[in-house]
Amino acid sequence: MTDAQPIGFWSYTHRDDHLDGGRIVRLSEQIANAFEIITGDPLEIFLDKKSLEWGDAWRMRLDSVLTGTTFLIPIVTPKFLMSQECRREVITFAGHAASLSLDELLLPIHYVNVPQLTQEAEDHPADEVVELISKRQWVDWRELRLEDEDSPAYRKAVHELARRLAEILDTAPPAQPVELAPLNQVEEEPPGFIEIMAEMEEALPAWYETVQQFAEIIASIGEESTWAAVEIAASDARGGGFTGRMRVAEELATRLAEPVEKVDALGSKYWTELAAIDPGVIGIIRRASEEDIPPEDREAARSFFKEIKELAGVTTTTTAQLKEFSNSVGGAAQGSRRLRPKFRTIQAAVQKVIDSQTIINEWSRMADDVDLGDDDQH
Repeated sequence: MTDAQPIGFWSYTHRDDHLDGGRIVRLSEQIANAFEIITGDPLEIFLDKKSLEWGDAWRMRLDSVLTGTTFLIPIVTPKFLMSQECRREVITFAGHAASLSLDELLLPIHYVNVPQLTQEAEDHPADEVVELISKRQWVDWRELRLEDEDSPAYRKAVHELARRLAEILDTAPPAQPVELAPLNQVEEEPPGFIEIMAEMEEALPAWYETVQQFAEIIASIGEESTWAAVEIAASDARGGGFTGRMRVAEELATRLAEPVEKVDALGSKYWTELAAIDPGVIGIIRRASEEDIPPEDREAARSFFKEIKELAGVTTTTTAQLKEFSNSVGGAAQGSRRLRPKFRTIQAAVQKVIDSQTIINEWSRMADDVDLGDDDQH
């Protein structure tokens, strides 16, 4: 067992806990108690995400080598995946854990059935947070949550989960920072800090352009939706009734086929590129925070951090607009069975951009915390 006290962050929705009679919070307490009985060491579990204590501990653990003794335990339910805060925690922690080759520290509990996680919802678009969770050895609690908390089956399951946490801490390899190779590397010689920074600087404008393209396609979808609203109004004025509305919906579905396909591909590309390099970028920022980096590396980092902050500022605005659009199409989709899959795809693509913003924001936050000195001195 490591000398640092292990800490767990319990990621759940308060509504789920309320609907389940407080069992989710009690489960965290039961696991912590079982862990201490097994190991003799306390396991502190942070629950209240609204408290300053939770936020301070979260940031400290992410930015510290103590990440190696820190668990994120998401309580996965349909509402969990609807919570942007919960999604943000999974994405952020996954990137930090992967940057240290400590993926096992993300330990999801599948609490209420999520069809996408068990591949029972092939007609739904892929969800990147579900994919992050599915890559881990999640714990199946879907039947156990129905057991009496004092039953032998439930108590044994709590014991096994606590034992698994202890084993992960005992057997986890030392934190190994992930190296980020340049995107266009062709040389056999390992890249230096400056080469990596230069490659990343070139990539940032491309991501910004992707967000702009995304917004343009969404705008074209909005225009088609406006066309449909005008057509429906005209049909209603002619007494077309629901038959006329269905005709417009059918035509709208046809007209949306190409832009929806584009927005789906663009959203997937954007998320995949950012998520793939996230651990490496986190490692770069950690490297830049070291006091002994040479002046030329410090200058490269300063330029890169400036680009990150500018990208975060621009994409934050665009992402907010996309989120507003996604919320508006959600209601419109309910009116037509033919349109529903199209709008689900649009919402899933927008969600990828929203989740990608979590990655960029975390880079920006970490960059803000790095003291690179006064650039006027260089």
